[in-house]
Amino acid sequence: MHADGQQPMHAVSRRKVLQLCGAALAGSLSHPARPAGESGWIDVHHHFIPPGYREFFEHARAPDGSPAVVPPTTWDLKEDLEDMDRSGASTAILSIFVPPQLGTSSQRAQLARTINEYAARLATDHKGRFGSFAALPFPDIDTTLAEIAYASDTLHADGFAVYSNLWTRWIGDPIFDPIFAELHRRRAILFVHPTTAACCGNLVPGIPDNIIEYATDTTRAIASVVFNGVTSRYPGIRFIFSHGGGTVPYLVERFLGGTSAEIVPGIPTTGQRGPYVPHQPERGALIELRRLYYDTAQCANPLAMQALRTLVPTTQILYGTDYFYRTGTETAQALRRCAIFSQGELEAIGAGNSRRLLSRWAAPRAQS
Repeated sequence: MHADGQQPMHAVSRRKVLQLCGAALAGSLSHPARPAGESGWIDVHHHFIPPGYREFFEHARAPDGSPAVVPPTTWDLKEDLEDMDRSGASTAILSIFVPPQLGTSSQRAQLARTINEYAARLATDHKGRFGSFAALPFPDIDTTLAEIAYASDTLHADGFAVYSNLWTRWIGDPIFDPIFAELHRRRAILFVHPTTAACCGNLVPGIPDNIIEYATDTTRAIASVVFNGVTSRYPGIRFIFSHGGGTVPYLVERFLGGTSAEIVPGIPTTGQRGPYVPHQPERGALIELRRLYYDTAQCANPLAMQALRTLVPTTQILYGTDYFYRTGTETAQALRRCAIFSQGELEAIGAGNSRRLLSRWAAPRAQS
């Protein structure tokens, strides 16, 4: 569980503000937030808390046998739906995660089942408002394969959700090839969210891990699937990485190590040369990076969005808020204010790209 945002702070936009012109001078609202139902955006990075989640942490043990740290677990369904309405989101794809380093294999499997069945119940009770990325009990191979089958075939989840690392391994580790083979066979979506690895907690005293480490660990996870050949061997998996891909846009020159590519058309970029370069995938790192999807959670600002848009086509950018650590209202407003995207691109990021990716939501649905 992470804590990379603030408690919800709701703000309601006036319709007059919603009609301001799109092209704005610095500091003005180029694309103000819209009322509920007008844009029908889909939030692919949206957390919730199922019954029993807190109890898992109260009873599970860390690898050294010490009690687990109980995360903040404040979530309210009514407030969630209200924020979705304010921000103009018709649908949220729910996710929360099984900590890979805590508890026993059976405890992790039970937690995943509890998470996934509650998410499915919310989707049934609130038609059109919720989907889910099913939690998986990594790093346990057999129970993870069993949960993939149950969540897909019985609960009809939209995809799956895992942490960027499995405490001492990153998700691209070859040990997880049986899981990737199954996800590839199903042409599944895999949503990857950062967390602190065994190596890297409290590296800078007084600086919470989410401030620096989460973006860094997202980058490690992306490097692990690209350079270990996961994206090449299992092209059927549609990866979504959180927070704009972490620091990847700023490290892309290093990802190109030993090769050159045109990140910006007409401008060759040469990667680092010498002995300290990773083995490139067959088609090159840039092509693999541009096949991945990236969400806008916690990075819907002009600097991050300009870098991400330069690295990948806007078809690969998805609206994500990190609710309940950040409100949808804040994120939607930030995206429209950042003056990076045209109105058409905003609508694609907000809903069009997700509707193409998520087959269940291919056509707009009426809100209940």
